[in-house]
Amino acid sequence: MEDEDILPPDVLASMLMRMFEHAPIAMSITTSDTRTSSYAKVNDAYLKLTGLKWENIRGKKLTSDGAAIDNPARDRRHRLLAEEGSYELEEVDITYADGTIIPTLISAQRTVVDGVSFDVEVIVDVSARVRQQREIENALKASARTDALSGLPNRACFDEVVTESVARSMLNDRKLALAFIDLNGFKAVNDTLGHAAGDEVLRIIASRLRESFRATDFIARVGGDEFVVLLDVDLKLAGDIQQNLQDAMERVFKPIPIDGHVTYTGAAVGVTFLRPDDTPASFIKRADEYMYIAKTTEQRVAVVCFGQIMEMHETPMQRPSATRR
Repeated sequence: MEDEDILPPDVLASMLMRMFEHAPIAMSITTSDTRTSSYAKVNDAYLKLTGLKWENIRGKKLTSDGAAIDNPARDRRHRLLAEEGSYELEEVDITYADGTIIPTLISAQRTVVDGVSFDVEVIVDVSARVRQQREIENALKASARTDALSGLPNRACFDEVVTESVARSMLNDRKLALAFIDLNGFKAVNDTLGHAAGDEVLRIIASRLRESFRATDFIARVGGDEFVVLLDVDLKLAGDIQQNLQDAMERVFKPIPIDGHVTYTGAAVGVTFLRPDDTPASFIKRADEYMYIAKTTEQRVAVVCFGQIMEMHETPMQRPSATRR
């Protein structure tokens, strides 16, 4: 009596078949030959995962047109089944009926019945996990390329973008311009009003820069009080860039009210167009050199555009950096 099975084989087989058919995880049974493997049985979860219909794949080879799995790594998995009889959690991309790629993890077991071998596969859809992982990775990449204080792209991001933009600009008929902006009077704000006020000034300037340029222009904070604007300009409009930049700088560097004070932070701005023989380094260096020329004017807001000092409406840098309202 002790040797008798608790469940008769036919009852056990019936229970297992019902579990196979109604399992929430995709499962399939196929014949075992690498080149001619064909579908013997699949459950509803498998059809839902793949978007296939049983009448269309019954007895069909797995690598035939319309089959769910067509991956070069199948040969390696079949070798594992032949040599070890099973494999676990193999990463496999399944193609849905509409062409969508679904990342899965597949475990399989080979069983021989009356001399014929069959493979039972259990297929777990991990697309949600993969999407979540990609979202996390993208968020981390974005964080690494963003200045936390201003919310603008940082120096690392600027270095990537300017390299890509220089290469792209050499292939089209547009003009690439770079404005290098170094603040004037910012240290005095920190010294007189404190670093919290200085941080708020930086945030306001960043916000004004966004408002003063097109959404397609690239703006970054590349240092403590240094910003850059990269402009992709249509050749027909290149002649307007000087006036547009002058107007933008006057909007950005209007007096800033902070905690009952008015700050007069200004900037020295160097602007240049990309030249045919430029590298990203030489392009940036020339804008930086023009910015230093602007510094020598001792104006609160000074713009040197293509080597020429532009007339601004406000002049004295000697104006107090922070006064009571």
